[in-house]
Amino acid sequence: MTIRYSLAALLILLFALPTVQAQQTFAVTVIGSTGDNPRPDPWPVVYAIDGVESDALTLVRGETYTFEIGAGANSHPFYISTSEVGGGAGVWTEGVTGNFATTGQTLTFTVPMTAPDLLYYECSNHPRMGWELNIINAVSNEDEAQPVALSLGAAYPNPFDARTRLDLTLDRAQEVTVVVFDVAGRRVATLHEGMLAGGQVHTFAFDATELDLADGTYLVRATAGDTVVERRITLVR
Repeated sequence: MTIRYSLAALLILLFALPTVQAQQTFAVTVIGSTGDNPRPDPWPVVYAIDGVESDALTLVRGETYTFEIGAGANSHPFYISTSEVGGGAGVWTEGVTGNFATTGQTLTFTVPMTAPDLLYYECSNHPRMGWELNIINAVSNEDEAQPVALSLGAAYPNPFDARTRLDLTLDRAQEVTVVVFDVAGRRVATLHEGMLAGGQVHTFAFDATELDLADGTYLVRATAGDTVVERRITLVR
C-alpha cells in the first residue's frame, strides 16, 4: 500500500519537530542587554551563548553539554536552575558539575532522563540574566518517519493574567490528552482526555483564576498516540 501525504501535512511535520542543539559545547559571555532580548524583563547585563543574547537552547536527555564561561562572568556565577528568574533560586544539581562557574571555568550538564521539560541557565547573583533550556527526548529515525497527526496552535493571549486559549487540530479522530505542567514537571491541570474528531478546530481554555499558581512559565502538552506537541504559556498577574 502506498501512503501519500499532502504538502500541508509535510509542512506540519517539519515545523512541529523541535530544533535540537547539534553542538554540545557552548561559549558563555556577559554582555549588555538590548531590545533584541527574547525575555520580557532582562537584567541590564545578560548571558550570551556563542554571541547570541539570552539564547534559548534545546538539550536532549542523556546527552552531555559543556558551557565554557568567558569574559565578564567573574561576578556572575553561571548555574542551572528550575527558576526562570534565577538570582540563586531553584538550583538544579542532578547531572551538573560546576554550578556557579565564573570566567575561565566550565559547567557540564549530563541531562538526566528525569529532567523536566523546561530548565534555565541563570546567574546566582542577579535575576533574569539567562533564559530557557528546553529538554526533550532523543528522536529516533523510526519516530521521524511517522506522520504528524496533531497540531497545537500558539496560546492567545500569551502572556495572560487569568485565562488563555489554544486551538488543536487533528487529521483523523483519535484519543487525545491535553495537560498543563509547571516548570518542575508537575501536572497542574488536565484540559482534555478522550476522543476528538478529525478535520476540525478544537479550542481549549486554561483558567488560572481558580488555581493557586505562581506567576511564571507553564507547559501545555497535547498527546495523540506517539505524537506529542508542546506550547509554553506565561502567567503574569
